[in-house]
Amino acid sequence: MEPAHKNPNFTTDRPVAVLMVFLAAVVFGYFSLGRLPVTLMPEMSYPTLTVRTAYPGAAPEEVENDISRQIEEQLGVVSGLNEISSISRAGVSDVVLEFMWGTSMVDAIQNTLEKLDTVRLPRGAEKPLLLHYDPSLDPVMELSLSSASDMDEESAASASMEVQAMVENASARRLRRIGELQVKRALEPIKGVAAARVRGGLEEEIHVLIDATKLQRANLSISQVINRLSAENINAAGGRIREGEAEYMIRTINEYKDLEEIKDTIVYRRDGREIRLKDLAQVVYGQRDREMLTHTNGGESVQIDVYKEADSNMIAVAELIKTAVGSIKDGRRKSIAGKLFEEENVMLQVVADRSIFIDNSINEVKSTAIAGGLLAIVVLLVFLRDLRTTSIIAVSIPISIFVTFAPLNILGVSLNIMSLGGLAMGIGMLVDSSIVVLESIYRCREEGDSMREAAIRGTKEVRGAVIASTLTSVCVFFPMVFVEGMAGQVFGDLGLTVVTSLLASLIVAVWFIPMLASRSGIKLKNGSTMVSHPLSDLTGRISPATFVLRFVLPVLGLLVMSSVIACLTAMGMNYWSSDPNPENAIKYSSLMWSVATIWAQIGFIPLVIAVSKTRISEPQPVVMTLSELWHSIHAFQKAFNQRNFVFYLLLPYQLLRLPLSMGLELIGLNLIWIVRLFAGISYLALKVIGFLRGLFERSSESDDIKEEQTFYVKLLRWSLAHPPVILLLAVACVFLTWLVGRGLQSELLPEVHQSEFTFEVALPVGTPLDETVAALDRVESEILKRKAALQIETLLVMYGFDTTNMKSSDEGEHSAKFKVLLQPSGKPKETENRVIAALRSLFEQVPDLNMRVTRPVLFSSKKPVVVQINGEDLDELKGFSDETNLILSKSSELADVEPTLRSGAPEVQISYDRHQIMRHGLNINAVASQVRDMVKGAEATRLNRRDRRVPIMVRLSEQDREEVGDIGKLIINPGRGTPLPLNAIADMSVGEGPSEIRRIDGKRVALVQANIGGGSLGASVAAVQSLLNEKMIWPDYMDFVITGQNQEWKRSRSSLYLALGLSVFLVFVIMASQFESLIQPFIIMFTIPMAFVGTVVGLKILNMNLSVVVFLGLIMLAGIVVNNAIVLVDYTNTLRGRGMALEPSIVKACHVRLRPILMTTATTVLGLFPMALGLGDGAEIRTPMAITVICGLLTSTFLTLL
Repeated sequence: MEPAHKNPNFTTDRPVAVLMVFLAAVVFGYFSLGRLPVTLMPEMSYPTLTVRTAYPGAAPEEVENDISRQIEEQLGVVSGLNEISSISRAGVSDVVLEFMWGTSMVDAIQNTLEKLDTVRLPRGAEKPLLLHYDPSLDPVMELSLSSASDMDEESAASASMEVQAMVENASARRLRRIGELQVKRALEPIKGVAAARVRGGLEEEIHVLIDATKLQRANLSISQVINRLSAENINAAGGRIREGEAEYMIRTINEYKDLEEIKDTIVYRRDGREIRLKDLAQVVYGQRDREMLTHTNGGESVQIDVYKEADSNMIAVAELIKTAVGSIKDGRRKSIAGKLFEEENVMLQVVADRSIFIDNSINEVKSTAIAGGLLAIVVLLVFLRDLRTTSIIAVSIPISIFVTFAPLNILGVSLNIMSLGGLAMGIGMLVDSSIVVLESIYRCREEGDSMREAAIRGTKEVRGAVIASTLTSVCVFFPMVFVEGMAGQVFGDLGLTVVTSLLASLIVAVWFIPMLASRSGIKLKNGSTMVSHPLSDLTGRISPATFVLRFVLPVLGLLVMSSVIACLTAMGMNYWSSDPNPENAIKYSSLMWSVATIWAQIGFIPLVIAVSKTRISEPQPVVMTLSELWHSIHAFQKAFNQRNFVFYLLLPYQLLRLPLSMGLELIGLNLIWIVRLFAGISYLALKVIGFLRGLFERSSESDDIKEEQTFYVKLLRWSLAHPPVILLLAVACVFLTWLVGRGLQSELLPEVHQSEFTFEVALPVGTPLDETVAALDRVESEILKRKAALQIETLLVMYGFDTTNMKSSDEGEHSAKFKVLLQPSGKPKETENRVIAALRSLFEQVPDLNMRVTRPVLFSSKKPVVVQINGEDLDELKGFSDETNLILSKSSELADVEPTLRSGAPEVQISYDRHQIMRHGLNINAVASQVRDMVKGAEATRLNRRDRRVPIMVRLSEQDREEVGDIGKLIINPGRGTPLPLNAIADMSVGEGPSEIRRIDGKRVALVQANIGGGSLGASVAAVQSLLNEKMIWPDYMDFVITGQNQEWKRSRSSLYLALGLSVFLVFVIMASQFESLIQPFIIMFTIPMAFVGTVVGLKILNMNLSVVVFLGLIMLAGIVVNNAIVLVDYTNTLRGRGMALEPSIVKACHVRLRPILMTTATTVLGLFPMALGLGDGAEIRTPMAITVICGLLTSTFLTLL
């Protein structure tokens, strides 16, 4: 070893210190990994706020004029606002504020609340609610609570409909009570659970049903009854009093204890006679008017939605919930479900678990990254043909990954499919810098340097090129801060992960790899201090004996050792396989696949096949015979269904199943024959590989270029001699790419299929809940009959509407939601489309039914295609909306076409005579309030029932408000002499108003919404534009614009173009700084269009659409494809500095750097290959990006080398 004082270098002279630095970084990264929260998507603050204001009894037009306009005027000046819109429906106003992406929603909420305080609303309007919807706050899990048995079939058949209804109501009330008092209270203390919300069933109420005739005779108003009940039911503190040394609290205890006390309440005393409540009304136990009915797989149920805390780990929380819920087979002390089944005879079960898709998606990304890393290592092993050298480079992958987790934890990035996708995207690039550095070190070693000096000089020669190439890959992500819209929010985590991992790999390459290389202790081919050059040609110029000793026997040793361990594993697992206990069988299956996965990951595929059998009856050698091919197919299918890492390893194995089966059979028959056969085949394979590489590789005997031996040199010299031909070819490729690219369709983001979707259906507005249930009951029954055939696991139906829904108020008793959860499938997209088509045909049989299909929201909550029709006259808007709906419904490019402006609910319109009102000393507001209290009712107070408080509702009895004519007979001046009916001071008529009135930026609009019918977003928008221009005549004062996801796509695309341009500029800046030249970076920039050639052709061949994901891949390409050219130009400059002429330096640089270029390209491409396969949950987002990079990198590499 050279003396340390000569050319001192910290990396080579202080190996222990370097090792400790990286060990500490890995340890911190490992502990940071455990602290990262696990979510499906990055935390996205959706820039929308909804101001919801209830205005009971008001029609849409009154809501628009009195509520929506007032709020719009005040909130229209909030800073950061992009668009303000409103939806005015009967009794409710929704004003939606859409801010620019990136706006601080904390500040936006504060500013909005300040402006809301200045809004003057009419009397009768409730206080506005500010809602901020975030899909990341959707329930983690949905539970279903249903009765194990309500009424046997014989009793149900003999009972009358009234008795059945009473039993059903009692059961629904009981389920609701159990859900709120037992399940909710048991779930909310679980660590990580924020809240549990109960839906469905019937909520208890005490009804005070007043007889209108008796109320009139008593000369009382309904408001007097309400006020009296409220005043009588009170507990109040009265202060403190001291007597001697004791201090007493004074309390008024006068709350109602039961119904009898309520009935005996004295409402009024007149002429010595007491009028009690029971003299005027019936007081009975009942339930709140049903607005919602929930079914689980056809049976009435109560659903419990469980929400997690914002920063908690969703998968961990879901596991805790499932453990607590348990099964009905558990005992009362083991789980909530077991306790409820034993004590209450009700069943509690998990019907929807959002964490499963997240867990599968995260595991798929992990498996993809592992598979990509292994493939990259295999490529290195094939090129280097030396395990020790391969290990030196391969170690950069796990170190870079673990080091990455520490900054991710500091930056607050979670583990999600985007951040892990960034790791999977960069897994093949993590070794690029290490390859270039190590290749340079060994080249210096061959030139005669010692190990230490070779490490120092080799690293120094390529340090600049490595840093420049890494920075070009990193800098392309900085312009992402300029990306507007949802794209910037979604892909920020991916960019951060790629940047941090590549920077970590750079540090590993320039510090850690030289240290390992200087201490490797391997020998040269001449016997001095290195084994054969690890990058030497694979022509196979070694003797068969050497090949057998160095390669064949170690591999066979691994196979024999694995076979023995497999036999022992089979013997141990035979106990569980023969155990009749189903729980042990489950344990056996789980253990079997765990062992299979472990052995698959170390490369012993036959063991995976062997342990995939359902039963191992006796110990046997792990060999594959021709009779066991069926088991091989079964194992492959099972791995495919699970979509885990085993599948990636079984895929190539299936292609070689038959020859490998015969080979393994020979192991059991005669070991010597398999040694000879394997050695011969491998020797011939290496000969073929060596011949192919000989077309490109330089001779191993000398660094001199021998034109007669190298095909690549001949091609390169021809290219340099004919530059016009090469330039013309490049221009032609770019032009053809432009032509092909114009035909590519576009979409905002690929649709992610989670084996879950919802049919949102609606009958005409005003349809009562019972009629909605009756109309759709046949569809629900038909779906349940075909449940197995359609691969439906769970069907959740909600009839009516949820008053606590934060997403939309576009619901009512006329609407219903059919949520379908499918069984796990290897082809979720095809299964979803097939089931949706089958269900759509069932719903189409229901007359006057509007429907739309929705999927779980991941990115954009807007509809794909929205036609916004602008106008002021409601009648004209409805006419154009209906015509647009009719035209678009006939287009095959669209599905679920639905107008928002429809006929409203039938309404009794009361028009008061102001003269008569004044003449009788009344006011309209007081009269309207009385009408509301008598018809709708009012909550007077609540009855405390130890564990709950039951509302006491007061209103007229059913027979006094049964018909429209009864409303006109209501007395509105009790206690004022002659009774005055409502029809004496008001005109009443039955009419129909609009279902809703929408406004966008202060103008009335009508929307026609649609889903994509099977094509792409771009094709659908083009079809809509053409149809509306050709088949409709628009007046000057009306127009239309296509919004929805198309608008978001345009906004994101424009900012992505800007980001791409800035990325290219930054790449140029870094290269110009590196080379101190403007011409050379300009030449290198020509590799970027060459990359786009492959990308466009690849997308066209694979029938993929342009999307935000593809654009992100293009931005990554801008930083990746120039790396090869940087390495070539840098070495060319080095050779020119040594005095070599231009053309010979170019040829030699291309020839010398060919292998590292091929290796880095191969590792990057194969590292992305598992991601490009598009397997597993969430692959729809990852695949287009991987294909973009792979296709672009391949074509760019090929054309760069010319």
